Amino acid sequence: MTGWTGQAYLLADAIREPGFACAAVNASAWCARVDPEATRGLVGAALALTSGDAGKALWSAADPCPDDATLLASAAELEGAVAELLEHARGMAATCREALEAAYAAAAAAQAAIAAAQAQLASAGNARAAAAAESALGAAQAALSAAQAQIADCEAALEILDETVTRLAHALNCLRKVPGDLESTYEEPYAHIRDGGKLPYEGEFLTGTAAA
Repeated sequence: MTGWTGQAYLLADAIREPGFACAAVNASAWCARVDPEATRGLVGAALALTSGDAGKALWSAADPCPDDATLLASAAELEGAVAELLEHARGMAATCREALEAAYAAAAAAQAAIAAAQAQLASAGNARAAAAAESALGAAQAALSAAQAQIADCEAALEILDETVTRLAHALNCLRKVPGDLESTYEEPYAHIRDGGKLPYEGEFLTGTAAA
């Protein structure tokens, strides 16, 4: 596993780390008894980035998230990491497509060179001309083989990269929804806080401190 395909597999594996990190943040929130509606984005991102493998980690035992600011900061950090990975994946896919187009062109040129060398070999009038044609034919065949290998490598890599880009884009969209989901889930208590009101002890997650 080398070349573009190898790089694509490495990237596809790398996105699992932030996926499990999303699951860990979600588990911490749930241990703080945060309403699951508020963490749908974390769940969606975790499952997308790990192909569902982080499912059990979503409700693992964890230290309860101390407050909403911590949850939002963690989600924002993960959003930034996923955005960077998405930019990298898109860039890699674009460069791979350029390499694929170049390989297609190289294969076409090699096929033309093979046809020309075969014609020269067929019309060679002496041993020297025949040897030159055979040498040209061998070089063209080697070039075609290399181009075909590059094509196969790029095509396999792009299947992986395109899927990875899709998963990253979905995860990023999920993470961007976390602040809104948290706000809408706790709309009334947030409005109460903004109006200068106090929450009871059970509202500690939203305020960071228990009301006296």
